[in-house]
Amino acid sequence: MQVHHAGYRIRGFYRIAALGHLWAMTPKDAQRRLHILRFWDTHGLEATQDAFDVSRRTLYRWKQALREQGGNPAALAARSCAPKRRRTPKTDPRL
Repeated sequence: MQVHHAGYRIRGFYRIAALGHLWAMTPKDAQRRLHILRFWDTHGLEATQDAFDVSRRTLYRWKQALREQGGNPAALAARSCAPKRRRTPKTDPRL
């Protein structure tokens, strides 16, 4: 008896399944940001700023990040707010 996968002989099944898996693994904040960007495309800038309380610059930054990653919604995930270069102590280590 032969065992076949669920998508056996269905053209494009595995490609669509991979996209669904990618969407399921995307963080919730990135999904919300993608929803806000889609709302912006549909309803315009003023409506988006009123509905979601997001600045114009933030919307453009999210859109640029999404475009640079080729439309991958994981690019919209929140990043760390910690400074890139932290201060180092200037005191003598022998003290």
